[in-house]
Amino acid sequence: MTKVFYKLQDALDGMVSKNESIFQNQTNGKRYYVVATNKEYWDTYLNQGDRFGYEVIRSDMPCHLYIDLDINKEEYPSIIVEKVYDVLKKYIYLMFTSVYGIKREDILENIHTSSCGKKGSMHVIYNIRNKIFKSSAHCGAFMQNISDFVMTCSESDKVMFLEHWVDMSVYSRNRLFRMLGCTKWGQKRYLTNGKTYSYEEWSSNKVQPLLSSSYTFMGILRGDGTEPTYSSTNIGITGWKPPCVDIVLKDIEEKVAKAIRTHAHPLQHRFSCNLDTRQCPFQKRMHSKNRIYVNISLSTYSYHFRCHSPKCKGLTSKTYKFSDSTKEYVYNYLNQNICLPAVKYTN
Repeated sequence: MTKVFYKLQDALDGMVSKNESIFQNQTNGKRYYVVATNKEYWDTYLNQGDRFGYEVIRSDMPCHLYIDLDINKEEYPSIIVEKVYDVLKKYIYLMFTSVYGIKREDILENIHTSSCGKKGSMHVIYNIRNKIFKSSAHCGAFMQNISDFVMTCSESDKVMFLEHWVDMSVYSRNRLFRMLGCTKWGQKRYLTNGKTYSYEEWSSNKVQPLLSSSYTFMGILRGDGTEPTYSSTNIGITGWKPPCVDIVLKDIEEKVAKAIRTHAHPLQHRFSCNLDTRQCPFQKRMHSKNRIYVNISLSTYSYHFRCHSPKCKGLTSKTYKFSDSTKEYVYNYLNQNICLPAVKYTN
């Protein structure tokens, strides 16, 4: 029996069975959430022609790797989304096979397209035999590692990340992801894979399947060696930093710019610091408004640069290691008994 809610948290609280999923529907243009089994949702909505549905990719559940490619054809009339995917796919397979030892024959691509004259649109979901990502945050870390690699090794290929043809914003908490056979309200761009639309075909193309004991989890770390998290899981505090971070920042000031604001995540030994410069390492020019910032990880003795500009969203510099003398200061800090300031922390 399907259950309808008008707030996501109410839908999350309303789940009573491990066989249930959450969907967002937009019947007649009004958004609401449905808690139902896959079969119940298919029978009640999709099979009745109500195809304005999105899968809620729950942040607390494992999922398949999913990718969203989106190209504005009016801005980039010569760019073909399928060609962009052909380039991206090379790096994805390289990461799977070389870093994680996954055989090519164990990787299944589920490709959905809904392009039109104004937009090139493609969703790709990777099913890996007997393996599944621990969460969508780990999918985001996997794609960020690919982005970092592309940015350092290919001048021509990095455009797909610089221009956001690869949408890196889809790895957020409880993300909505349009499903096979569905379209946005007011449009007729139905996602299709060229096969007969059936319950079996739709359910096998979801991002979050019903879990099986045969799955082993893929836990993907960020490039700096830390566990991926959603931005809202560790609120942190602004203005506090231990003396060893001042030593790191002094080195960064000599090389790049002075830090003007620090936001700390003490329980993870991470610090994000705005720098007094708008000189962008990614765009190779000066931004008019947005500054550069540095992410410092004491636990890995390293830091990297990012940029607040929307043009640079998702981009990360290479990782820089602390000098030996700085590392010694940090090591002593990490191995002493300390009292951290109060900070709200949820996990």
